[in-house]
Amino acid sequence: MNEVVAPTPSEILREDITRHSKLRSMFTWLVETAAIMLLIFLVGLVLANSLGRYLFSMPLPWTEEVVTALLMWLGALGITIGALKNELISCAIWTRRLTGLSSYALVIFQSVFSIAVVVVIGVLAWRYLGIFGSDRTPILGISKGVAISGILATCVGLGIAFAFNIIEGRKN
Repeated sequence: MNEVVAPTPSEILREDITRHSKLRSMFTWLVETAAIMLLIFLVGLVLANSLGRYLFSMPLPWTEEVVTALLMWLGALGITIGALKNELISCAIWTRRLTGLSSYALVIFQSVFSIAVVVVIGVLAWRYLGIFGSDRTPILGISKGVAISGILATCVGLGIAFAFNIIEGRKN
């Protein structure tokens, strides 16, 4: 029996889009580095809290507030990395059949539509931030705006990634 292997989104877009500019590469490196540092910090906090709780019976209750606030940022960085590498979900059964101008048109449409969606989400997140952003966490008093602003960071990161797709979409 022959096994059919579906290409990844980056393989589908490789011909037209993955000739990345130095600016995209630098931005990707910056976002990846920030994500790695944030992940190490979060793992360290969770580990410190776990060790304190189970080995010394002295948990660090404030770590939960910090980790919860920063998880939004880690998610923002992660989805931005996926978008920068063109690894977001796609329907390969349809897109791999497209070539040349139709493939380019789809990339442009998808990027413009995606930018419009993240702008709407960004506006809604901004309004939400205005309503609940000044609330404080119970232990450290961290503004809820720290976590909520991770949604805005997601919108900015995705918008930049989709703009790169438009700018770099046609290099022929």
